[in-house]
Amino acid sequence: MDTLVETARLGGSGPAGAYGPSLIMDLRPCYEGFSGIPQEARLLFAMFSGLRLRRFAGLASGIHYTSRRRKARTPFERTLEQTKVLIAQDTRRVNWGFGIEQLVPGFIRRRLVKPHILLTEMFRRERLDLQLDPVVFEDYLWMKLFDNTLPPRDRHILQRAEYYATELGHEYARSMSMLPKPFQRRIDTAGWDLFFAASVSPYRVAPGTSMMIRYYDALPLLSPHTVGEPWLHALGHARMLQRNMEAGASFYCDSEPVRDDLLRLFPHAERRVHTIPVTVAREYFPESCSPQALRHILARRRSPDTTRGRVEMPDKLPKLFMAVSTLEPRKNYIKLFRGFEIARNMTAEPIQLLVVANPGWRSDAELRELRALVREGAIHLSRVPTAELRVLYSMSHCVVCPSRAEGFDYSGVEGMSCGTPVIASDIPVHRWVYGNAAAYFDAYDEAQLGSMIARFAELPRQSGHLALLRERGLRQAELYSPETIAPRWEAAIQHQALQPVAS
Repeated sequence: MDTLVETARLGGSGPAGAYGPSLIMDLRPCYEGFSGIPQEARLLFAMFSGLRLRRFAGLASGIHYTSRRRKARTPFERTLEQTKVLIAQDTRRVNWGFGIEQLVPGFIRRRLVKPHILLTEMFRRERLDLQLDPVVFEDYLWMKLFDNTLPPRDRHILQRAEYYATELGHEYARSMSMLPKPFQRRIDTAGWDLFFAASVSPYRVAPGTSMMIRYYDALPLLSPHTVGEPWLHALGHARMLQRNMEAGASFYCDSEPVRDDLLRLFPHAERRVHTIPVTVAREYFPESCSPQALRHILARRRSPDTTRGRVEMPDKLPKLFMAVSTLEPRKNYIKLFRGFEIARNMTAEPIQLLVVANPGWRSDAELRELRALVREGAIHLSRVPTAELRVLYSMSHCVVCPSRAEGFDYSGVEGMSCGTPVIASDIPVHRWVYGNAAAYFDAYDEAQLGSMIARFAELPRQSGHLALLRERGLRQAELYSPETIAPRWEAAIQHQALQPVAS
């Protein structure tokens, strides 16, 4: 029983299709990235596929618009229709079909696309009648949705669910949510008990379907200075959040501080706002490797955003202080970079900063500073697969989580799962998630962070304070294992299915 699907059954559950409610899950986040929300969406889908559900499905594609001329009747037409949707998704381009508009030059079509979609799609109900065949399109579904997180042995989950696509697509549905409420995209979920959305949803579901929202944070509203295009993100998030609330959706926050933030905005919704922590993949566990293998990973995954040409690795690697997260303001990398420079001047121990990150919102300043650090020996990696990330966590001296604002912060728990001590900023989310298994510093005090890094650099990992943090961390990480979290989700789903649905 080493797969996530089998783990879900440890809570007393059986395979989808046995009994219980029917559930359709929006898989839109699964198309993006290795970690964070996309990672948990994949883990939840695998977990749900093993719970007691009468029927289970994923809304598996449809970020981008695909026009449909008429209902497909023959096997050939049905396959072609599915292929069109997957091409639109994979290429991130609008599929206009094969009509006369194909004679219009491309640059004109691109300017007409949004008015065309608005005029043709407003007030229409999104039908769930375009089903994707998990046998014919098994490779696409696995590689595009699940491969970045789930192990190959979990590939059989594809046959445990149905898959549907929408015509309008998630991004355009999100755009329509910025318009007055009558324009909000309706999705025909008739016959489904539950609709599960990873984050706030642009959709309005059919009467009789209850909506469950996995809520990660309210940062577009509470920290707008840290996100890109802040007014667009804040307004879009606020509009969808408010409409989901008005529709009677239940919210499942990833930490208690996030629940507090949500109730600050909607105090009347206390009975509909719950907390279930994040599930962290079982693929994180202590795993060391030879120095040569470690140098190979560090050389192969160097980020082209900050590294040019061949990089010579020293014969003996210094102690690595590792940070894993997207480069963006709220992650507090600037303070980390400056704190590390302070630490390097405070200790005679050879230390180096290891950053695993892709550029995100407003990351120009972080990239400039990181390029300078890389020229001085710091290591910046990107697109690191789970198997190699596990080794990097395990071989690092400490994991540093410097954020000023978070909804959960996966990297600390992943580091703890790999047996590595964690240094974290003293913010409510970190205190709630990590407990006494981390050492804390003031998120705004780079000198305090530098002093802590220098002090920890001189401590052995095998004994004393760092060994104590390691043991506490391994125990703390178990709180977020699939064995612990799966029964809570099963109870939430069964409870939600019994609640009266708001009209």
